[in-house]
Amino acid sequence: MKKKLLSAVFAATLAVSSLVGCGKKASEAGTDKTKIEFWTIDLKANFEDYFKTMIANYEKENPDVEVNWTDIPYADMQSKLVAAVAGGTAPDVVNLNTQFALTLAGKGALVDLNKEATAEQKAIYNEGLWDSAKIGDSVYAFPWYASPDIMFSNKELMAKAGITEPHTYAEALKEAEDFYNKTGAYLFLPDGFFNMLVSENIDILSKDGKTAAFNTDKTVALLEQYKALTDKGVLPKTNWGSWDEALKLFESSKLAIVSSSGSSLARIKDEAPDVYKLINVSTPLTGSNGLSRNPLMNLVVPTASKNHEAAIKFANYVTNDDNQLAFCKLVSIFPSTKKASEDPFFTSNTSTLEGEASAMSAKASLTSQDFSLGIASQDAIATAVNKAYEASIINGEDIRASLKQAEEDVNKILSEAK
Repeated sequence: MKKKLLSAVFAATLAVSSLVGCGKKASEAGTDKTKIEFWTIDLKANFEDYFKTMIANYEKENPDVEVNWTDIPYADMQSKLVAAVAGGTAPDVVNLNTQFALTLAGKGALVDLNKEATAEQKAIYNEGLWDSAKIGDSVYAFPWYASPDIMFSNKELMAKAGITEPHTYAEALKEAEDFYNKTGAYLFLPDGFFNMLVSENIDILSKDGKTAAFNTDKTVALLEQYKALTDKGVLPKTNWGSWDEALKLFESSKLAIVSSSGSSLARIKDEAPDVYKLINVSTPLTGSNGLSRNPLMNLVVPTASKNHEAAIKFANYVTNDDNQLAFCKLVSIFPSTKKASEDPFFTSNTSTLEGEASAMSAKASLTSQDFSLGIASQDAIATAVNKAYEASIINGEDIRASLKQAEEDVNKILSEAK
């Protein structure tokens, strides 16, 4: 579920010059209503009734507006978005993850909500999530639903190893070899290298954002520590940061700990009911910065929309307290607004595993963030950084040489982005 809720892989080469002609008024087609084109990612199959009801309520409250909702499979979003842009029919309000929203914002393709949204519209969101799509003084997205990482652990494997759940990656690294020797299972699957650096408080870029900063002795030591364990086979070498791989290993009892959102429980229950019965829920592993990941979905308004005010109003409505809370009651996600996130719904029922996960998500959200650099080229930078892990851990190349190459690649990306 998390993959479908959070995945959106897009081309980063979308030309701003082609973003024209979207967001037509229905009056141009012979009616008096403003027509809003609203696109989401892979939500219709499970939440059609929710969206249809919400849209109907909005149109009732705003009789001069007609909302046309289109849900796109995440695998098709890139081609459909590019085709719509080329044809001048791009959406007025579109559901994007933070990383791609920043990419488009860097190309001038998204409305700056700090300038065009009202103070009242902006005030409802948690500040940390509101800032996720921020570049300089501009903010380019309304934060929508978040999926704070929490920890699922296999109680049987933990008991066999004679340990309790570690709280930090440092603790997990110390236990990993002994755990594997006692159980034949991995204790944890390392996070993606880019996320690992953020977790361990290692600056990826210089303070001015102009050069790479991660090629340090601290980073070398970190990779050496992981390499020693992966070379022994007590931690996986491949698929670091892969949510799907982690769940597959967890469901086959080959992995003791998985960090994921509460929505993953439904998949585990369906695919591995025996393992589901062994799950304990706790706070996720964190690095030295004490923060865990909270991947975020957003709603953005393309600059090419001819209906900025109406599009902003609708996007703000979709992401308001009441609608976010109603959505969260249908699936294990967490709201981005202040009032909704404080609702007792998230902590009042811990009699079920799902209830425990909801309460733990509320707790984890207080020390979590969307791991964003706040720059348009984050997608390319993350890819370049992760190649250092692939070269050194998977391919066995020299760690310092791998980091040096990644540093050069990132600096090139930054120079070309100027």
